[in-house]
Amino acid sequence: MATANPTAARPADSTPGRTPTTRTEKGISLARGPALALGTILTAAGLYFLYKAHTFAKFSSFPSGTAHIDGKFFLGIFGVNGWSAMLTAVAGALLLFGAASHLLAKTMSLVVGACLAAAALIALFSSGNILGMGAANHLTELGWGVCAVILLFNTLAPRRTRTVVVADEPARTAPATAAPVREPVTRTEATDAPVREPVTRTEATDAPVREPVTGDEATAAPVREPGAAATPAAGAPDEAVVRHAALRTEPAPADEE
Repeated sequence: MATANPTAARPADSTPGRTPTTRTEKGISLARGPALALGTILTAAGLYFLYKAHTFAKFSSFPSGTAHIDGKFFLGIFGVNGWSAMLTAVAGALLLFGAASHLLAKTMSLVVGACLAAAALIALFSSGNILGMGAANHLTELGWGVCAVILLFNTLAPRRTRTVVVADEPARTAPATAAPVREPVTRTEATDAPVREPVTRTEATDAPVREPVTGDEATAAPVREPGAAATPAAGAPDEAVVRHAALRTEPAPADEE
């Protein structure tokens, strides 16, 4: 059985255009308390009667036999026999089992209340004889009847609930305010330095590419520095004149004999 008391619901927001969002929570069950209390009493009384009463009528006497009480127990008030004591103890145990939940407590209250009411009425109209098996005196019949009435009314006991305000939402009827649409923001990497083009590695020299020199040109040609202009020395003969004079001075080949 729940021990916490249900709290009151929060007041609704009085702001115009706002409606509260609420949630209903289950509270304590009003049916579990009576089932637990009567279950404890009936179980204790039934076990005590079973300890005192030892007479169990035979099954052959069902349903038209005659059963008698073993005596009056518990301060000389309640008269029962073995089967009556067992009926009381089983009824209390079922109520204790049903007190675990709200729906189960109401179900067991209906079943046990109907059984006790039927046993009390049968014993009342049969002079304390219950179908040839159980036996009870008028005070036992009265006790069963009172428990039956309480249990039958217990089946109508509700469960207390509480309403909790969860959040406030704008009313559906109120015009919705259009929120500004934000453009998606992209992450860019930017620097103040200009974009540099890719640089390729090249092999270059300041000296021009020289062609291979053969023959007399290699000896006649002076060595020039890279990048220096080719200027003839002062007083030096022209290369063409020197080459022509060399050709004229060469002896002619002798004729073969």
